[in-house]
Amino acid sequence: MTTFTDRLNLALKESGLSQHQLAEKVKISQPAIQKLLSGKSSTSRKILEIANALNVDPIWLTKGVGQAKKHKNKSNATVLGTIEDWDSKTPLDDDEIEVPFYKDVRLAAGDGFTDDIEDYNGYKLRLSKSTMRKYGIDKECTVCLTVYGDSMEPVFRDGATVAIDQADRHIRDGKIYAINHDGLLRIKILEKIPGNQVKIRSYNIGYDDEIVSQDEITILGRVWWQSSILD
Repeated sequence: MTTFTDRLNLALKESGLSQHQLAEKVKISQPAIQKLLSGKSSTSRKILEIANALNVDPIWLTKGVGQAKKHKNKSNATVLGTIEDWDSKTPLDDDEIEVPFYKDVRLAAGDGFTDDIEDYNGYKLRLSKSTMRKYGIDKECTVCLTVYGDSMEPVFRDGATVAIDQADRHIRDGKIYAINHDGLLRIKILEKIPGNQVKIRSYNIGYDDEIVSQDEITILGRVWWQSSILD
């Protein structure tokens, strides 16, 4: 199995870019690129930008999963609509719908955050009706939450907002789910494995896979949408 360093060197070679050109594109120093290429460093907050500059899939680059070449409209990080805070006095557009936003409930994308998903505070977000119809999402089964932590970077940034489909709780390998794991609300990639067990995976290569009994987790819903600010 190839390492992150192997994949990065291969992607750079096939891109035709020099280390200096790549560094300029992602706005980091050339020595920082050299550290990644030599294996002296295995992670960077600029991984998503590096993958985009090299025209490779960020998941392939970080985890070695899937195909190297980036496929159009295939990224899990694609924003499928627009969101904004609003109140009861703000009229909805014809293509907008309101969904609960559990703003103070944190889904762990790292060490975890203990809380109750029913701690609803009255906030709501706007989502597109047409987008939800396109993806078969029922308004009554959708809630939005905030992700904290770096274990799902570069696809899910710390502080990203995600929407989950509470009607979709059946594990499909490689999909992303919000789960309650022993009191911790987490967002992770799930895979079924024999013996009623589940593999819990992160996108960040600095986090190891976990294997737990399926009875240890409660699936809250599949993550189908996200929005985050890129710095």
